[in-house]
Amino acid sequence: MDRATLLTFETQWGEEGRQTLRELPRLNAEEGALYDDLRDNRLRRNLRIEQERIGFGWVEAALAALA
Repeated sequence: MDRATLLTFETQWGEEGRQTLRELPRLNAEEGALYDDLRDNRLRRNLRIEQERIGFGWVEAALAALA
């Protein structure tokens, strides 16, 4: 998940009942910064995004950008 996707789909935000607080060492710098913002509740308390509701067209475009 990248920050742009998270912010674009704010309508899909919910609340995480049990937040993950552990370190995730395999994230790149950008992912780690977003994870820290989520973990430390800087965007919203216990923020969760329903990733399965993100439009498939958005996913296709993100994958095409990686190619």
